[in-house]
Amino acid sequence: MSKRTYALFALLLLLAAGVLLNLLAQRYKFRIDLTADKRYTLDKATLGLLQGLPETVTVTAWFTADVPPEMAVARQDFKDLLTEYAERSGGKLVYAFKDPGGSEALTAEAIKDGIRPLLAQTRRSDRSQNIQVLMGAVLRMGDRQAVIPALEAGPGMEWTLSSALAQLTRIEKPLIGILQGHGEPSLRALDELAVLLGAQYDVEATAIYDSFPINERFAALLVIDPVDSMPGQHLRRIDEYMAKGHGAVLAFSAVESDLARSPSIGLRDIGAGPWLAGHGVRIGPGIVADEHCGQVGVMQSTAQQPIAIPFPFYPLIEHFGDHPVTHGLDLVLFQFASPVHFIGDSSSMRCTPLLATSAKSAVLPAPLVIDLRRKWTDADFTAGPQVLGVAMEPADTAQGRLVVFSNGSFCTGDQGGRQTALPKGNLDLMVNAADWVLRNTALLSIRGKQPGNRPIADPGEARRALLKWINLLLPIALVLLYGLLRWQWRRRQRRQRKLLGHVR
Repeated sequence: MSKRTYALFALLLLLAAGVLLNLLAQRYKFRIDLTADKRYTLDKATLGLLQGLPETVTVTAWFTADVPPEMAVARQDFKDLLTEYAERSGGKLVYAFKDPGGSEALTAEAIKDGIRPLLAQTRRSDRSQNIQVLMGAVLRMGDRQAVIPALEAGPGMEWTLSSALAQLTRIEKPLIGILQGHGEPSLRALDELAVLLGAQYDVEATAIYDSFPINERFAALLVIDPVDSMPGQHLRRIDEYMAKGHGAVLAFSAVESDLARSPSIGLRDIGAGPWLAGHGVRIGPGIVADEHCGQVGVMQSTAQQPIAIPFPFYPLIEHFGDHPVTHGLDLVLFQFASPVHFIGDSSSMRCTPLLATSAKSAVLPAPLVIDLRRKWTDADFTAGPQVLGVAMEPADTAQGRLVVFSNGSFCTGDQGGRQTALPKGNLDLMVNAADWVLRNTALLSIRGKQPGNRPIADPGEARRALLKWINLLLPIALVLLYGLLRWQWRRRQRRQRKLLGHVR
């Protein structure tokens, strides 16, 4: 067999093997998820939902086809996710994509179903234009319906889709009460939190009355940032409520501040100290400062725009306890806080620290006046890590669970009377706490797969210098190596041509 025939035969075999592999790949799908957090692998909770579907679920995905490339990624990601859901459900989940295009009737139908139109910027005829697009889905099972108003690309899609499935299969959502009447933010001010909670729960504002117990239709109670005194009778009503097995979350701003009016800050007393002590918890005394912190904008005479400076009273928290409440969290920002201490009996109550400041922290006496010009040094941060939240679980499982945070504005975005964007982990922390006190952690692992803060680790000065030199010299070394190897190859070629019998 000649070399040419052998090469042709090998090529045909290679092509046949490629066709066979493609046929096998279509029949037997296989993939490997190499991401560290397994973001492209369906969670066990999702698989359990899919395998337990009582009847067929139909997913109608409303996606505008003509969208900018960055938004088109969400469409393909959602389609891939639905394909895997359909396969893992054993045929109990079917889906279809609808493009409203320019049809006003289809657009109106989608909006009527609950899909929220989004604005996108695109270029047409060399001009920038704002267009309205649809990127949502409607899930139906029998006469039940769940809506995903808008979707974003990323691993968070699994949480969004699985929580919508859970809504369909759950006959009745548990009801969470948001306490009012003590200066707490209104339900409207907590709209972002309410939206996240709404994936699994109904959320409703409630109050405590002296003459009536807390309504037991509430499966859990969230007490978020009370600023007025809580009467002893109200606290006793909460005790009675928890004694019946209901959980509660208290996010209390132990530090009183109003930076818009005064630089002075102090400790707030709402009369809950003895009640907390009865549950084995003490907040304070002192105000926590942390070298690893957020920033505030400060106007300077030489600048037209505010200049961001580190603000140690806004600790950035990256140290979390091993507990369901902190599952999947990577970054939380608190806005003024006091240390939280366990003072109870460990034989009757298990206390788990949930989050703590960095090793370079301080606990300052109150009251104090904030000086933005202060130059902080390492000598100021010698108190070590400070716990800012705990989960309390009674040994008697018939009693309700309790979660306590020493900051109440971390899930409201209230920064001295102004609203500010918060890290995603802030809202997830409160939703996780609600899940835990409700003993409903089935989907908690899915929410934790969503990526949040992924900072690049500082390699140090020596390693940075090494990497710089490698980046500079490695390309030059590769070029020189290639030149040397090619020079040797050409030299061998010249020698072979000089040999007798060489065929040109």
